[in-house]
Amino acid sequence: MNSIVSINKEEDISKITKETKYINIPIDIVDNNINNYFIINGVDYSYSESINRKQGFIYTDYNMFKQGELLIDSIIKNIPQNLSDIEKVRYIYITLGKELNIDINTLSSKNEILSLNNITNLNNIWGALSKKNITRSSIVKILLYICSKIGIKSEVVSTDIKGNMANKIYINNTYIIVNLFEDIANIKAGFSTEHFDKYNNNIELDKKIKYINDNYTEYFLDKELKYINYNDDNLLLQILTITEKIININNIKPYELSIIYKKIFNKYFPNQKLKINNFYLRNNLEKEHFLVFDYNNSYYSYNYNKQKFIKLGYDYLIENIKNKKIGLYQNEEFDITRERVVL
Repeated sequence: MNSIVSINKEEDISKITKETKYINIPIDIVDNNINNYFIINGVDYSYSESINRKQGFIYTDYNMFKQGELLIDSIIKNIPQNLSDIEKVRYIYITLGKELNIDINTLSSKNEILSLNNITNLNNIWGALSKKNITRSSIVKILLYICSKIGIKSEVVSTDIKGNMANKIYINNTYIIVNLFEDIANIKAGFSTEHFDKYNNNIELDKKIKYINDNYTEYFLDKELKYINYNDDNLLLQILTITEKIININNIKPYELSIIYKKIFNKYFPNQKLKINNFYLRNNLEKEHFLVFDYNNSYYSYNYNKQKFIKLGYDYLIENIKNKKIGLYQNEEFDITRERVVL
């Protein structure tokens, strides 16, 4: 019974039999004819990726495979003309950072119990691309795969003893080390990146690939936030009002938004007790993530439907926590013990 077939070269397609259910496709050495064959003829199979001829074990269905392939093809098709290899990689890096998201519900540091079905799909590159949600594992494989498709060699490397991963990408007889997972929030905010080796703050490069028009978002925040009155009781509202005019918040998911605002608070207001807490709405078995900004007994959350920050009451939050309508993710700093007058 040959239910699993690894397709390392186009001739391997002939190994498929009526019993075949699972297909392994290499993502480090790419033959586009193989991928195109399965987009057209592969509706009956499930797909996993292989690296260094090591067979994958997480399979996703045909629809996810096809959606993922079409998204990759779109990214490659839109690479501007006349770019050098480093500029192409930078374009792909930025584009993936804009397109893909981190789902807090897949992070063990924030969840006591994780949904294995959800995480399993997101660890497969086509599952992650079709859902537009990634894990540390899938994002390095996606970047490797796209680099392979355009003829640029890349490897997945370990960055620390915890097993975190990055991409080693070979450019002109040398290499760069990049970590897109850690830069996704920066990219969504239009910040200069921090994990693209020595090319993080290169205005001319980023203007050429149309990541920025004139400058990074930090430049505009510097200009506006220096006029903030630090002694104002409404300091938090001032910050949120100014930043939502500069950052395209409505297109940024809550987890990345929390990283962006923590960065803003730490840089511009290090001595202020500004807090961000991750909450969730209980929606059947799913957790719908939302943020609560907290300063001086004032609470705000971003409402994506209304496209603006709205004020919340402490007692409203406490009541809904007690009623189990909302909950807190793990390792948050929200004070649920104190008592105060209803706002």
